[in-house]
Amino acid sequence: MIKIIERYFKQKDDRGSLEGIINHGEWREMNIITSSSGSVRGNHYHKQIVELFIILDGEITVVTQEVRDGKLLGDIAERDVTAGDVFLIEPFINHTFYVRKDSRWINALSRAITKSDPDIHRIEKN
Repeated sequence: MIKIIERYFKQKDDRGSLEGIINHGEWREMNIITSSSGSVRGNHYHKQIVELFIILDGEITVVTQEVRDGKLLGDIAERDVTAGDVFLIEPFINHTFYVRKDSRWINALSRAITKSDPDIHRIEKN
């Protein structure tokens, strides 16, 4: 349920390399996140925000599940991501990050999080 973004451009020579990460979308907020091994982040979904993730270091298991009418629906998807992986999470996908190794990543959002309307929603436990 995460959409892996393939590099649209790669160039390498004796100076080093240049890789195009993403060339579409409109990003209104960017963050750098660091997490210690064993920590858990997320476990929420957005109704409007598309999120872009760029893994810089570490190893994370991303667990996702579709949300409909405020309830989890369908199969749970699980994917391990590591340094260099780039992916999107669309609205109405609950996402939880299980940090397997100390990690750093960049997170970009299609809409800024505000105190008055953060667009962060959690599934209520019954």
